[in-house]
This record gives sequence, C-alpha cells and structure tokens, in this order.
Amino acid sequence: MNKISPSNANSILNLPINILFQSRELLVVDKPVGISIHNHDSDENLISLLGQQFPNLKLFPVHRLDKETSGVQIFALDEKAAAQVASIFQNRQLQKKYIGVLRGQLKDDEGTWKQSLTDKAEGRKNPAGMAKDRVDCETKYKVLKKNSFFTLCEFDLITGRQHQIRKHTALCNHPLVGDPRYSDPKYNQKIFKIYSTERMFLHCERLELDSDQLKFKADLPEDFMKLMGN
Repeated sequence: MNKISPSNANSILNLPINILFQSRELLVVDKPVGISIHNHDSDENLISLLGQQFPNLKLFPVHRLDKETSGVQIFALDEKAAAQVASIFQNRQLQKKYIGVLRGQLKDDEGTWKQSLTDKAEGRKNPAGMAKDRVDCETKYKVLKKNSFFTLCEFDLITGRQHQIRKHTALCNHPLVGDPRYSDPKYNQKIFKIYSTERMFLHCERLELDSDQLKFKADLPEDFMKLMGN
C-alpha cells in the first residue's frame, strides 16, 4: 500500500462526520454512536451519509463497528485497498484499542478475559451463547479510572468475535453502561435519566495497522467523562 499522510478533509468539506484521515486509498472517520455502517433497509447509515459528501467515491468498509459503538471506522476506496486492509485484519496485523464505561467497580486493575464465546449476537440471559457454538476468545483490559458507580476501562482485542467486549464485560457482571443487548434495561434507563445521555459507552479510540505503520485515533466523547466526574 502506498504511503499516505493525513489530510484536512474535514475542514474543507465541512462534514458532520469527523474525518480522521483521507488518501487515494483510505477514508477513516470517527463514527457517531447510533448509526449502522450499512443498513439495506434504511438510508440512515454511515455509507449513505458519507456518499452525500463523496458522491464520486465507492466506500468499502474493511471492518464494521456495531451501531451502538462510536470511534475509528476505516473505509477503503477501491477493491485492491479493501483486500489489502482486510488481509491485515484477518491476519491480526493490527492493534485495536477500545474505551468503555462499565457498571460498578472492577476488582482488578488489569487482566485478561478468556471465556469462550460464540461469534454472533446473543442476549442478556446467556451472553456466551450455546456451548457447542463457542470459540476461543481473549480480551485484555486495563482500568483507567474508577468512581463510586463506574469503571473506565481500556480494552485490547486479541481475538475479534462479534460483541466480544460487550459479552465479556457482561459475563464478569460489569456490563457496559447503556448496552441495549447485554445490560439491564431498567438500569440503563435510570442512567440515561440521571446523566441526560443515551448511548452505549463503548468507543474505538485507536486502530494501528502494523504492516503500514498507520495509526488512527478518535478522541473520547465528552459523555464518557461526564459519567466519570470530569
């Protein structure tokens, strides 16, 4: 892949979607919470919104953040670049750093969760899914800050299963605040009412592609610090 450098595309195009990086091959954005990457049943998706601003570009998502997750989302701009970056993801030649707010206080300040999980969406009653469908999973975590009600954590995904962070936090009885699938809905509603913010508190803060030494960072949303007290 050609060496590329950041651009000031966001200020030039005046997009509502924050552009983190742009080149002939890649478009990297700070995905807002609450919007799907691609939803065939609706025009309200990230690809459609970006298509309004980039009408001559075809966007290839090389990974997909959940609708409820914000942060770094990479698009390739042609099939060759898409295949190259997809290979990087498949071969784990990258680092992913997520930040999340958990319910309550984690006992240990760092560690690794290795509970096996299915590679598909599950539910609050059984986040791990059926035993016969589970595969190896590994999530490293590090506590960044605690208060009386919440724990701010950094997560490093060693494997990349669907809803991996969401499931692992739920299984340790400290689900992500605001998670509509794995957290208690009554608790979520209480938090939304108290803090006047309605979202799942998971954010992809950094993605680093080791093979090309490309590093992308999306600043932590203000809502996170609101819960943590500053």
